[in-house]
Amino acid sequence: MKTMIKTIPALACAIVLAGGHAWAQEPAAPAESLPEPLPVCQLDPRDSGKLAVEPCRPAPPVQPRRSVAQVIGRMPAQPAPPVVPMAPLPPSPAVPMPRAPQPIGACDTGGCRDAAGARYNGAGNATLDANGRICHRNGAFIQCF
Repeated sequence: MKTMIKTIPALACAIVLAGGHAWAQEPAAPAESLPEPLPVCQLDPRDSGKLAVEPCRPAPPVQPRRSVAQVIGRMPAQPAPPVVPMAPLPPSPAVPMPRAPQPIGACDTGGCRDAAGARYNGAGNATLDANGRICHRNGAFIQCF
């Protein structure tokens, strides 16, 4: 384990030195072979949605940009909205409380009857009583709302 810890830095140094040696072997490029700078971007006179020459570089600034301090103003104070008087709501009709669940006596394909003989029409858990109220069947009991 100790020899492995010592060999890892040695290998890293060897790679760095070998890479630096390979770079030193490359000949320097003469000044004539450097690529020419890209032309300044201009719009095509026939089609203003295209550039005349691509690729191109942005034009240098006409004047150097100057720094400006950013000023953030406060929002003006808003007056409180006027109070609009509201008329009192009319009293709501009294909502009848649901009665206690009734035990179901017998059911057929069209609905069920409770122990008192009242008919509940409908299939499944949702039924209607004789007054048209919605009733919910839960196992052996039915409750109307």
